[in-house]
Amino acid sequence: MEEYSLDDQFGNPKYLSQSERQRFYIAISDALGREEAPFALMIYWTGCRLSEALGVQYNHIDCSQHSIRFKTLKRRKLVYRTVPVPESFTEKLNDVYDVKQIQKSRIKKEREGVVWPYSRQWGYNQIKKVMKEAKIFGVQATPKGLRHSFVIAHQENKVPGHMIQKWAGWSSTNMLQVYGAALGQEERNLASHLWDIEK
Repeated sequence: MEEYSLDDQFGNPKYLSQSERQRFYIAISDALGREEAPFALMIYWTGCRLSEALGVQYNHIDCSQHSIRFKTLKRRKLVYRTVPVPESFTEKLNDVYDVKQIQKSRIKKEREGVVWPYSRQWGYNQIKKVMKEAKIFGVQATPKGLRHSFVIAHQENKVPGHMIQKWAGWSSTNMLQVYGAALGQEERNLASHLWDIEK
């Protein structure tokens, strides 16, 4: 695995902190309209890459199992992965985009049409609008910073490594070592054992 860091050359984190992640979520409804907000929520809830979100088709949304199927990028062979999402999110997708109705369509091109037929620049701009509303600035205020925070949040919640690997679309768990270095709260918890002893 080639060396990768979650900090930039000045030591600034490339990922959203837990509080920034919470502020991002709260800011979505204020920063974006009804048809744009679910796009930001897609990356927030699944940790998918920007281009993976833009590639989501109507038939990739499972409203019964409450999950999203992604065509995984940055892999040598074609791989699809399924990521679970809150029931409220699939309900919102159906409410805004008539997902169930389109999935019932006999017209194949409707079922296989992408939900957001826009450019990467459009997608990037939606995330930046939310970052600005949430007053998050810096190297972490990007779609990739949001993806990084998804992985870290699941690590902090003790989600098994093989599940995070699957949801993130990695070919192995090697990347988890990189993210493990960013677990600030867990490090504090471990270090606090000594603080308690010396009180």
